[in-house]
Amino acid sequence: MSPDSATSAGDMLARLLAWARLRGSLDLRCRMQQHFWLPHDQAPAGVALFHTVLRGGCRLGLPDGRWLALRQGEMVVLPRGLAHALAPLEGDLHATAGEDDTQRPLQTGDWLPLRTNMSGADQACAADSMDLVCGRFVYEGEAGQLLLQALPDVLVLGGEPEAPLAQGLQVVRVPLVWPQDMPHAGEVLHPVLALVQLLRQEAMAAQPAALAMADVLTQALLLYMLRAYAQSPDAHRIPGVFNILAEPRLRPVVQAMWQQPGEDWSLDRLAALAAMSRATFTRHFAAHAGMSPWNFLIQLRMLQGMEWLRDRRYSIARIAAMTGYRSESAFNVAFRKYSGQTPARYRREHGLAES
Repeated sequence: MSPDSATSAGDMLARLLAWARLRGSLDLRCRMQQHFWLPHDQAPAGVALFHTVLRGGCRLGLPDGRWLALRQGEMVVLPRGLAHALAPLEGDLHATAGEDDTQRPLQTGDWLPLRTNMSGADQACAADSMDLVCGRFVYEGEAGQLLLQALPDVLVLGGEPEAPLAQGLQVVRVPLVWPQDMPHAGEVLHPVLALVQLLRQEAMAAQPAALAMADVLTQALLLYMLRAYAQSPDAHRIPGVFNILAEPRLRPVVQAMWQQPGEDWSLDRLAALAAMSRATFTRHFAAHAGMSPWNFLIQLRMLQGMEWLRDRRYSIARIAAMTGYRSESAFNVAFRKYSGQTPARYRREHGLAES
């Protein structure tokens, strides 16, 4: 048995989040009125972008030509940092796209840098303006990729679900409602909506430590976003970690591999856990995970090995044994093939000396 183990799908997602070192932060606040055009470039690797609408609404333009409506209380996440644009909810897009409002100078304040096309007097009385906060989720390494690549290209929290298109980007809209079988469903505000309201209050009040509070709220939004998606029917549509954990017959297999990555797993043993034949299990697993059972196991072993390499208590030889390799050299070969560097170098680069 490994030094630490996970016993449920929730535990596994929590562990992946910890391994990915996923953290959220706010970049700026945008207040726009009438015609505006806010283009955004493709984000660097390891960065997911998001926008949360505090008031009013806007349209989100995607690289495939689609436009999505975003309204007050809704949040859009771009897990792969896609290039996009924000424009008014209504009106002629061609007329709107004439001026790049991202070139306007930022106004500094007690909360967030502000970008606006309104004067100070207009800001005080504008009831029909669009008010949103823009931010990012930053993640590290292969664990972050495993987690974020299992999300759609565009994830919108709020509004009514939309039928997915056969072609183009993967767009999923998850309604912010409690499941009907939960006690007091419909009587309690969904946490994402409540957090957006708190963000809006912080933006309006500009209290001491408002930005620190906003970062905490943003981290909570991230967790609720992942939970809302994992619990939605759309989690079955995209191969990956959310899909496989949502499949009841495969969940025990993943839990077993996760709890004991160093076990000498065979295809027959894994198929038996799923109560399937070898051939059926292999097809079923690949359809939900987007990879073979063996490749998934290698990922788990390497990710767990990376975490143990950060810990001074475990020698590389011991880590090799705990991750299922018969020798340190075999682990070195597998680790280098997976990560592009040796375990010793990985340990040095993450601040831990050899044991």
